[in-house]
Amino acid sequence: MRIKLALGVAALTAFSPMTALATNGYFSHGYGTISKGMAGAGTALSQDSIAAATNPAGMAFVGNRIDGGFEVFSPRREYTVEGPVSPPPAFSLQPGTY
Repeated sequence: MRIKLALGVAALTAFSPMTALATNGYFSHGYGTISKGMAGAGTALSQDSIAAATNPAGMAFVGNRIDGGFEVFSPRREYTVEGPVSPPPAFSLQPGTY
């Protein structure tokens, strides 16, 4: 019974949809819901009206349309500065987490 339960949980975990955020938050891997769904392949294959953000030539194949989408993406971005502070001519940051 436990083996069947473990296999069932493993199968549900393996086949359940997972969100993969393949970006560090500074640069988007696509613009528009369709392009994001294709991991940024919308640069080469324009399928929505926001294609001009990455490839203006792709607008020739889109036609007359209006698209809409909604997304919330807010990764935690931080960095830690360690070591001594540089002398005045160089740009320096105080040690700490920002």
